[in-house]
Amino acid sequence: MGHQLNRPLLASHLAKRLGLPLTGTDVPISAVRSLDALIEGTLCFAKEAPTGGITVPAVIIAPPGTSPDLGAVIAATNPRLAFARALHLLTSEPGFIPLTEPAVVDPTAQVSPTAVLGKGVKVGARTVIGHYVVVADGVTIGEDCLIKSNTVIGDVGFGFERDETGRPIRILHLGSVAIGNRVEIGSLNTVCRATFGNTIVEDDVKTDDHVHIAHNCRVQRGALLTACVELSGGVDVGEFAWIGPNSSVIQKAVIGKHAFVGIGSNITKSVADGVAVAGNPARSLSRST
Repeated sequence: MGHQLNRPLLASHLAKRLGLPLTGTDVPISAVRSLDALIEGTLCFAKEAPTGGITVPAVIIAPPGTSPDLGAVIAATNPRLAFARALHLLTSEPGFIPLTEPAVVDPTAQVSPTAVLGKGVKVGARTVIGHYVVVADGVTIGEDCLIKSNTVIGDVGFGFERDETGRPIRILHLGSVAIGNRVEIGSLNTVCRATFGNTIVEDDVKTDDHVHIAHNCRVQRGALLTACVELSGGVDVGEFAWIGPNSSVIQKAVIGKHAFVGIGSNITKSVADGVAVAGNPARSLSRST
């Protein structure tokens, strides 16, 4: 959702608006994507010069000295900040194509009359959505799910980059959320949309009340997140993992398959498959057999 521009914009025009130099081909930008999903005509950023170069006619905001190869480079000493500014500029002109289609709800699903469903939402068979739930634009929810009251799915996450004066500049999140089958999401949960693509909650995941799943997270099949668990941006929770109450996980950490996180733990680094950890900071207790 929200990745495609209303019309193409030349890379040189965007570079001029940013006040930054452009090298390489003057590629028409038609969409924005992450670096790992780069295709022709898209814009992304890289904190370092991409390994293997730019192999398609695309535009990358990257550090000075990055080779444009087949595409174009807008050189910036802080590519993340320049990219945040670029997204705001593109939102104002030419703008992103908005979702316009209404929500599609399977006739066997039960949606509370107080729930709010955004544009392009899809709700699968026999799913139940409780009182005062908000499901933002573009979210997909599978079959046989339960979304308990006062939960928000698909709103923007918390992403900022400070400018030269220290003022935080919001990084726009243009993705959405994809929820699998037989998922239960507790009351007062927040599941934030991805920067691009989807924040993913796979089949048979269960979350307790007051759980926060930040942008770009992936919660894999059968994982259990208990009360007040907090996942920071880009966390990957493995299949059948268990995360105890009041635990927090640092951004981009990986929690392995069948891992166990004890109550009140502060996860500051990744946890291997089958390992039990607890504490602040969390330390290994044992390894499953």
